[in-house]
This record gives sequence, C-alpha cells and structure tokens, in this order.
Amino acid sequence: MMQLRASETRNAAAPAGECAPGFQPVHDALREVRAEMRTEEDFEELREEGEAGEESREAELVREAMRELPMLQGTDPDEWDSLCVVSKRPESLKELNALFDTRAISRLAPFGAYDDGAATAAARQSAALSRASVPGTTGKAKAYGKGPLIVDDENYPQVNGLGLEDNMGRIDDYAWDPKGRRLFAAVGSGGIWRSDNLAASWKDATGNLPTTVTGAVGWTKAKGGTLLALTGEPTFGSSAYTGLGAYWSGNLGKSWKRSKGVPAGALGFAIAVDPKSPKKVYAATQYGLFVSTNAGRSYKNAKLPTGPCAGVTNMSKKPQCALASVVTDVVVVEPGGVNTETKAGTVVASVGWRGGQRTNPDGSVQSPHNGIYRSGNGKPGSFEKLETTGFAAQDAIGRTELGHAVGPEQDHDFLYAIVQDANLLNNGGLIGIDAPEGFSSPLGSTVLNGIYVSDDFGQSWTVMATGTTLAADPTTGSALIGTGTATGYQPGVQGWYNLWVQPDPSRATASGVPTRMAFGLEELWSNDLPQLGQPLDGTTPVHFGVIGKYFGGDSCLLLNVGLPACPTDRDPTDDNSTTHPDQQDGIWILDPEADNGVQLVVGNDGGAYRYRFEEDSDEELDNANWGRGDQKGFQTLLPYWAAMANDGTVWAGLQDNGNMKIDGKTRKQYETYGGDGFFTAVDPYDSNISYEEYTNAAISVTTDGGSSWSSIDPGLTAARFSNPFAMDPTNAQHLVTAGREVVETLIGPSTTSGFTDAADADESTSTWVKVFDLGTRTAPGDAAASSSATDPDNSMTAITTRGDATYVGFCGQCDTLNKLVDSGPVFQNGLATNVGGDKRPKAGTSNGWHVAKAKGLPNRYITSIAIDPDRSKTIYVTVGGYTRRWMPPGAAGDTNKAIGKGHLFRSTNGGKSFKDITGNLPDSPATAVTVRKNQLLVGTDVGAFASGPNGKKESKPRFARLKGMPPAPVSSIQLKPDNPNLAVLALFGRGVWTYKFSQKVKVPVVNTGGGGSNAPKLDEVVESFDFEDGAQGWTASGFPGRWAQGSPGHGKGTAEDAGGSAWAAAGPLGYTDLADATLTSPAVDMPKGKGLLQWWMRLDTEGGYDIATLEISQDGGDSWQLLGSYSGGNP
Repeated sequence: MMQLRASETRNAAAPAGECAPGFQPVHDALREVRAEMRTEEDFEELREEGEAGEESREAELVREAMRELPMLQGTDPDEWDSLCVVSKRPESLKELNALFDTRAISRLAPFGAYDDGAATAAARQSAALSRASVPGTTGKAKAYGKGPLIVDDENYPQVNGLGLEDNMGRIDDYAWDPKGRRLFAAVGSGGIWRSDNLAASWKDATGNLPTTVTGAVGWTKAKGGTLLALTGEPTFGSSAYTGLGAYWSGNLGKSWKRSKGVPAGALGFAIAVDPKSPKKVYAATQYGLFVSTNAGRSYKNAKLPTGPCAGVTNMSKKPQCALASVVTDVVVVEPGGVNTETKAGTVVASVGWRGGQRTNPDGSVQSPHNGIYRSGNGKPGSFEKLETTGFAAQDAIGRTELGHAVGPEQDHDFLYAIVQDANLLNNGGLIGIDAPEGFSSPLGSTVLNGIYVSDDFGQSWTVMATGTTLAADPTTGSALIGTGTATGYQPGVQGWYNLWVQPDPSRATASGVPTRMAFGLEELWSNDLPQLGQPLDGTTPVHFGVIGKYFGGDSCLLLNVGLPACPTDRDPTDDNSTTHPDQQDGIWILDPEADNGVQLVVGNDGGAYRYRFEEDSDEELDNANWGRGDQKGFQTLLPYWAAMANDGTVWAGLQDNGNMKIDGKTRKQYETYGGDGFFTAVDPYDSNISYEEYTNAAISVTTDGGSSWSSIDPGLTAARFSNPFAMDPTNAQHLVTAGREVVETLIGPSTTSGFTDAADADESTSTWVKVFDLGTRTAPGDAAASSSATDPDNSMTAITTRGDATYVGFCGQCDTLNKLVDSGPVFQNGLATNVGGDKRPKAGTSNGWHVAKAKGLPNRYITSIAIDPDRSKTIYVTVGGYTRRWMPPGAAGDTNKAIGKGHLFRSTNGGKSFKDITGNLPDSPATAVTVRKNQLLVGTDVGAFASGPNGKKESKPRFARLKGMPPAPVSSIQLKPDNPNLAVLALFGRGVWTYKFSQKVKVPVVNTGGGGSNAPKLDEVVESFDFEDGAQGWTASGFPGRWAQGSPGHGKGTAEDAGGSAWAAAGPLGYTDLADATLTSPAVDMPKGKGLLQWWMRLDTEGGYDIATLEISQDGGDSWQLLGSYSGGNP
C-alpha cells in the first residue's frame, strides 16, 4: 500500500530587510554565537545553577554577542532583526585554536602527544606499499575541481560581496630564483609549488616528498641550483601535523632527498641562504636553528644559547624544552649595498614562541629566552643573545618576523621586526601549545606589540608603530575601523597567527635608508603615499595605511538595510575587490624586466596575489590593483569532507574558504557559504539539496544549489567545533548528528532548528528528534547524569547511519591536549548504537539504543565508522593516534592500558567486540573507511589505501596505496552513489580528488527489500496507474480539503495545463490553507522485495511549508514508512 499526503502547515514570514551580498542578518550570526555558548563553561554554570531561564539566556546571549560581534556594541538588541553584519570576520584566538584542536586531538589522543619519530616512520611505511602488490587496487587518480575557487559568482550572495574573487589554499612562504626567474611557494598542507611567470600560473613541485605538509621553502644557486624545503605546518605553532625534517632537490622539485641533521617532529618556519656563501643555509625550526655548509644536504644544530634547553632536540629526555627554542625567522646580511658596516654573512635569528614566559603546569617557563640572536659567521656555538635597546620588553616578546634591506642601493645594516606581544596573548588565557576548551580569548584588543627598525642589524632598535597606534588611527583605511577597531577587531588581533614585514629593495634615500615597506597582519599595510621618500629609520613619525583590506572596498563591519559607502574607506572609488585576509608572507622581487624595477607577491589564507604595478598609474600601493588572485594551476584547497551527487556535483567543507560546490559538468569550483566549512552532504538524486556544518553542529540546508541557506541547527550540548553529521545512503531525507545528544531527522530539508525528545515526537514534529543521550565520561548513556569539570559530557567524534541502523563514536574528556591529571590521561572513548539492543532498531526512535561494550577497540579517538551494506551488525572503525610503540615520554606506566595496536577494526556483532584488521596499513592516524563491495578503502594522514577485492572478509587484509594520489592527509573517502567504481576523496591541502578503479564491481540496484535474487528489475512492470480512466482504486480523505481526480495533468505543460488527468491537492476548488489531505491506494500491492516503485508528480508549492510526503506500508496499513518528503517546485 502507498499513500500521498499534502500538508499546508504555516505561512512564511517575510524578512525584516534584505542584506547586501557578503552580509548576513544578525540573527544568522547569533546562531553561531549560540552554538559557541553551548560549549563554554560560563553558560554551563548558569544551566547547572538553574538560572538559565528564558530571560537569563537572552541576557547572556546579548552579552556574548557583543563580545563575539563587537560591531553590535552600542546598538539596541530589539533592532537586531533589521541589521546585517559582514559574514567574513576576524577569527578569535579561541576559534582558531578550536579549529586546530579539531584536527590535533584526534591524532594525539589519549596522551596529547606522541614520540617525534612516529610520523616519519609512518611516511616510510606508506612509501613502501606498492600499488602492484595488491590486486584490485589499480586505477586512475585525478583532481576533480578545475580552476580557482570562485568567490564572486552572483548566484551565491552569501559570499559574493566580500570583495574576494579567486581563492586557493594558504601560502606560508616564498623563495625566488633570480637567474631562472622562478618563484617557489610552500603551501601550508599543499606542498611545494613553482611559477615560471611571476605567479601567473603554478606547477606542482612536491615530487616525491613524503608529505604535503610544508612550512618553508628556499633556493640557493649552489651545486647547480638547489631547492630546499622544511616540513611541518608552523602557522598555528602546534603539532597536528609534525615535521618530517628537511629536504633538498637538485631538479626543481621533481625528486627530493632527506637532509641529515634536522630532527623529525620539528615544525619548519623559515629558510635563509647566505648570498656570500651560497652553500651555507639556515633552517629555522621549532627545535632551534640549524646550519648547513653543503647546500642543505646536511645540517648541524647552531645551539642558540636559550639556557638549559640550548641545543636540545630529543624532547623525550627534556619535554620541558619543546617550546624553549622556537626559531620563527632568520636573515643573513647580503654583500654590497650603501654605507653598510655589518659584515656580509652576519646572521640574525629570532626566538619567538608566541606564549613567551608563560609557565607550564609543572612550573617551568615555556620560553624564557625569546629574543634576537646574532652571529658573525653562523657557526654552531657562535651565536649570542643580544641585549637590545629600544626593542620589546623581554616578557612581551612573542612570535617575531624579520625583514632586512637587500637592495643594491640600500644600507644593508637595516633590519626590521614585527613582534607579537606574549603578555597580551597570555592575558587572553592561552596556556600552552594548544588552547584548551572554554578559555577566554583576547578578542577586543590587538596582540601586536609593534614594528621596529634597527640600523645596526639587530643591536639596537627604534619602535615605528605599535598595535595600539594602528588600532587607534581612523585614517589607516583598515576595514576593521570604526566599531570594529574601537571595540574588538583591531589590527593585529591575529598577530600570533599571521604577520610578516619586508622593505622594498628598490626604494632608498641617497644614504641607503629604505623608503617603502610592506607588512602583513589580517590586512596588508604600507607607509602612506604622501610620506614616500622619507627614511624608514625611526627618526621621523611614519603613518601606515592599509593596501589590502579585510573585505571589499565599500564594506563596513555593520550596516542597516542597504549598502552605503564605507565612511572610513580611503578610496571610495576603487572597485569592490581585495586580497583574501590573514596575511602569512610577502616577497619583494627586484625585476629588471618591470618598468618600476620591482614586483610584490603576497601569500595569505586564500593563496597568491601579485600587485599589478603595470596597471597602477602612480606605481604606488593601494587596494585596487591586486587582480582576481593568482591561483592558476594550484590544487591546494583544504577540504574536511566531500560528497558527490549522481550528477557529478560535489559539495565540500573547506578550512578558510567556507562551503564549496564543484559543478558536475564544468568542474568549476564555487564558494557558496562563508566562514570555515566542515562536514557536508548532498541528496544523490537532487544536487540542489545540500547540507553544511559551520561550527558546533550549526547545520544549514540549501534547496536551490547554494543561493540561499536555512538554519536547521539542532542546538546540541557538547558539540565538537567541527562536528560530523551523516546522511543515510538509502534515504536522503534521513540525517543524523550528535553532541551529547544523538539526534535524527527523517524529513530532510523540511527540518527546523532545535530537537524534540523521541518520546514527545509525533508526525507533526519538524525539529530534529533526540533518540539517545551519550551521558558523561563516568556515566555513559545515562541521560540523568550531570556533567562537571571532573566528569564532562560525552561528545560525538564519528557517526554513520544506514537504514534503521546508526552507530556513534564518542569520547569523554576529549581534550587530551590540555587537560591531563597526575594519574595520566583521562581520555575515554566509547561506542553507542541502536543495533543489537533490547528492541529492533527503527530510525527516528529510541528503539534499541545503548552503549556497546566495544571489547578489543583501543582507547584512542574514533575517527570514522562504516556499516557493511550487507549486514548492519558488521561495522568497520578507524582510530587516530599511533600505537604504543610511539607513546610519549612518561607514558610507559600509564593507567591507560588500552592504547593498543592497530588503526582499523571490525565488529560482526554490533560493536560488542572488535578484531584488529589493520594488516599492513602504516602506523599512522587513520581518518576514514568505506566499503566497496568486499573491498575496504582507508584514509590516513599519509595517504589513501585499498585492500584486495575480498579485504573485508580477511583477518589480515593487505593494502596498497592508491597510485597517483598526493601524500596529503585524507579527510574523507566516499563512493559516488550510483557508481561504486569511482571513489571521491577529500585531501586536506590538495582539494577534492577521484579514483577510478580499473577492476569494476557491479553497480547495485537500490533495494530496501533484502537484496539478492529478489532485487527488482527496471524492465519488469508489475502494475501501472495512469489515472486517465478514473480513480483506479485510490481513495481520498482529509479536512478541510481533499485530493481531487482530474486536471491538471502531469505532462510537460504548466501546472494549469488541463491536458490529461491526475490526482491533485489543488483541484477545481483551488488552494485550501491549513489542510491535511491523504490519498491512499490498496491497489499498489506486491510481494516484499519484488518491486521498484516509480511515480510522477508536479509540485508548485511554497518551499518548506506546503509539504507532500510519500509513504509505504508493509503490514496492510497498520504502520507507514516515509519514502520521501517534497516541497517547492518540481523535484
């Protein structure tokens, strides 16, 4: 039996006002604030004390909104419904660290760290797994998206007004080969890239590097030309992706060799080459400064005098030294110049751990000797810490970047430094290398200490500007001006994360003093046009202005309905474009082929940008001449998840660049939703219907391909900053997610925000339905358990669903990075499911839910779960971290006995027990698993792997690496819904890729009746109904209106087309408001599993409000199963 139901339940409210492109209503921004509040201790305390009534919650929301959205200060909350805020805003320290923790915790639990050799060993194991060694794994790998990420397409108004145009992944460093006119870039997690035409296009130069996680790049002409690279991502100064050492290439990156002497585990910050002695190379790393005298083939520790930690690289013996010698930059005096007194080859390095003299939990100082170090020859042991005058106070010195004069007409004694203030950062609550959950943020003030100049290469200094002076100046042209600068988003608020400084080598006074410089914070800055020509030596005041604004030329932080010109814009007539914010590096290039003799290329969280001097009539720097962005050739996006529809459309969540859509036909890539994007899902049969998760499970849905979005935030407790959700592969209307609460929906895009307990839900429920409570760490599965500081809420880490079966991986005290106790790590994982419980599982209900015993599963972070399509009690689970071989210092006697071995586990009894089926997979954090018939596909931090054709049945399956895939961390692996021979992979740092298997498996027929020989065939018609000759067994019921048989028909004409007959909910009497009408037919009656149901219908309803559902009964009409729910235009 089947029935169609049509409901008109409510009328849509018109919005109070329209926001300009690139802006969002305040109430949309408030849901992000609410999501963050649900993870913060102050709101939890209010809840526990019973004070968080409606009035109290609203007051707390207003306070928190004004802190997170400082542009709202001074406005009336009653008027927020009519206000808009820019959708791209500077991220707070808390947000950026939570972003990092999302990836770090899963890799470092349960200890918070592993031995430095773990990642290097895993990379070697990965390289050893030959594709030819395992049958059934051959295929073709291919980058799926084409071209840059387009941000200004008019079809996506949520982002197209920000002034951004073409974006790609974050660039951390540049190097220039003047003879070959080659520009090299180290692209965050994207590897090494080369441009032969000044950034107009890029080629991959990663070659055989064992990882794409790179932090610095260098070039020396020594030995015929050597390209140099440091691995390890230094941007956050943390250890989610540790370094694998230093490497060199003699063939422009086609192949690489490991350098000796730079330890594994160290993050790479900078490379400097001595122009006087090109074989001498300096490497600035987390574990100190290293010097090479053979063009990077080997290095020795320079042993900077940082106290008891000087020269220490083995942190297993001295873990307190991990932050004591963080060298953030290094520069070398070039020969020549004008009036230069400092000897060529003199080297200066900055020790600049961002936390400075903050103390560790054991009382030791993290980095007691931050500061400037200098040597006349760079030999190990020859450096001294300079007792500088005029520089930042010792306890204030944080992350420090250097820039020096190198032009032939410049005095090479001049050195510049931009310094982040450790005290300002520490006062915001940062306690260690990774920020804990719930700490307060320094949002509301800059963390920039200042910009300094030295005329004797580091021995004495003069301050040129401070963070305070930049923030207080309304004439800088900063897009963070006005309400932002006055109350919150001040220039330098992210100074611990992004900063650089470099003088222009082509500009100088007659005595050689540089006269133009650029530096990067959130925005790009330079000294002002009226002052060009004055010496940048600190003797006269300098006024700095913004030359690359945070967002578009006519955008302010806050506006009412409509888009006025921003009153603080220094050039209101420029076009509405700018560079991507968050500036990581910049390089001035002396170019004899350029009319003005110089080029400027910058790198930021959106990729590469070259300044178009050739299009600028006055050849000075401003906001209008950066072009669209120079991303041609790059494949460097940072997806957390990717899902493909049957038509080839891909949706993916991106770090730094929001939610992405790849057109299935053109393969063009579009940003559709701003902020940081994480998990995503798409209806396989309708790629216009997609879901995205912003932060803390704040899920939104689009039904028009990304042009508009609606919030369906379930409002979870203890959601992760990046919180997974899953779509049922057998029913696109069925989605699940969890924080502490496990929630489901069976109505897809018709879902509304919030959740309802399963016991209280009925057919009219439109919110998510809570089906289970994960409880607390000591009381898993206990809905009555109250959380506390010592017994935190359990929180979901991985989730999957298929049909009625759902599995949830979770952890209690997930934050192992910052919350350890004397007895050892308090991390505890767990697995919950509705399979194998006291009742048969049923989607959307609490039937069968329980915490599984999970015997044999290691106590590490559960990263992914896959249900075997053939049997719901068989699941495959991946876990993060490394095995006990790589336990960190002091963990040998830890109470956590269950760290175990292995990364891939199988259960055949619904999670009661597990067996290790890791086989020959590398000992690396595993991140994703999926089932391809009888084959297993696994993603890890060192690449993607496939088992043999029967791997899921084997006790020790053998795996091979998927040939052609970059060695990038794998975030997700999915199969194309209608083609299991095509895998879709999200590679963190290299975008979305596909892998087409050579050995085919049969495309399964969708079948809810058990599969096997009973699978229906499309060419066997059991029964058909055309309604042309009458009702044909269908009956109509409902009030106040019913379905009517007759016209309009179902041809290709309009809804009013009278040709043909059909059942219609809006018949001769027209539309009836608030009606609930049902059409039922016992005539559709066939044996279970013997039929494939198809139907045609025309929809012309109000999207999200007038809803038609299709249901089927397998018990004579006693109960009904939802097959689909539709609204709006034709599906």
